[in-house]
Amino acid sequence: MIKKIILALLIFSFISNCSFDTKSGIWTNNEKIEKNSLIKDKVQVLFQKDKAISKEFNKNFLINTPLTINKKKNSLITNNIGPQVIKDNFNVKSKYNFSKIKYFENFNPELVFDKENLIFFDKKGSIIKFNDTSKIIWKKNYYSKKEKKLLPILNFSLNNDVLIVTDNLAKFYALDLKSGELLWTKNHTSVVISEIKVDKDKFYIVDSENDINCFSLINGKKIWTFKTDYDLIKSQKKLSIVYDDSKVYFNNSKGDIYALDKTNGNLVWLTPTRTDTESLKSFLIKSSKLVLDQGNLFFSNNNNTFFSIDSNSGFINWIQNINSEFRPIISENIIFSITSDGYLFLVDKTNGNIVRITDIFTNFSPKKIKKISISGFVVGLNKIYLSLNNGKILEININDGKLNNILKISRSNISSPFINEGKMFIVKNNGIIKLN
Repeated sequence: MIKKIILALLIFSFISNCSFDTKSGIWTNNEKIEKNSLIKDKVQVLFQKDKAISKEFNKNFLINTPLTINKKKNSLITNNIGPQVIKDNFNVKSKYNFSKIKYFENFNPELVFDKENLIFFDKKGSIIKFNDTSKIIWKKNYYSKKEKKLLPILNFSLNNDVLIVTDNLAKFYALDLKSGELLWTKNHTSVVISEIKVDKDKFYIVDSENDINCFSLINGKKIWTFKTDYDLIKSQKKLSIVYDDSKVYFNNSKGDIYALDKTNGNLVWLTPTRTDTESLKSFLIKSSKLVLDQGNLFFSNNNNTFFSIDSNSGFINWIQNINSEFRPIISENIIFSITSDGYLFLVDKTNGNIVRITDIFTNFSPKKIKKISISGFVVGLNKIYLSLNNGKILEININDGKLNNILKISRSNISSPFINEGKMFIVKNNGIIKLN
């Protein structure tokens, strides 16, 4: 009942602050957009709340490039990676091989980098650290024969010389990053279904009971737990966690966004992002990662909603109808978002106005479009790189939003691109491809 009241108040407040006239910036020129350094000319903007948008808009105006690099060093904490330097002379490929992972397409693989080295796992739960020349530095497995047969799926996060590992068997443990030796191991009451966020001497995870837990990085002991509403049917996407100096923020599988005091786990605010009529769709909802940028949280889902929320109060700044499960990428005042059906959105992060929409698949035949799906994307200084389930990467010009090139990486499903030291890495079911 309390959630319904909060949601009603938030929606009322949001609607009361928006009107369909020229003052609100809907279908009109907007001064804040005009002053943005990424945009060359005056541009009409769009704010639409009624239904998802699946058509091009302002496709002929240009964006200033190259983009500015995000110089903040806390991108792992905030998920705010921004534009990245990407060496795009993709002429040489090398591969880090491991045993084939079954049901690769059903999980979202994450690469972890230790300087120029990378860490991943194989189908039996062996953790492998490769160096820059694809040679194995160490390979460790801490699972029993019975556990290996269950084909554990692993998630990683690191801080200094400690690697934290969670899996789909309700275990979590810590390794020495240099040697791979086990530091400690714990069994949890339920499976971890979120990112791992390391915060100095502790780390946060959300489990399948929809509870967020804070553990000691030193010995794995629980520091505090905060219980949220249990949801019998779980979301298909990994839940997201970010934090700042005083609060930790996360979403649960019901779509609620929470802010907690980092010290004791006490609730600071709660913002529902889904109505009760959508509760039965929770298994179908796929949310993007939360992104924390300049005191605001940004995220979207495949239920046609993109949110900007004030991280201090939990107040909804704006909601836009964009259908995307992929992490938004922010450059200065512009948000880059790509929908599941292949539309590239440029959005003003201040007010949610849509600046440009371009159809990435405009030159694809309808038959091809039906067979492909998007794995994820990254933003460079001049180009966007978007990976597909058919093993190809689309190279898109940021300046005009047009397709520049198609890179053939594999014949099978590939992950979203990962960037480290300017090099691009792609995960597939039996190896990691490095594009030099």
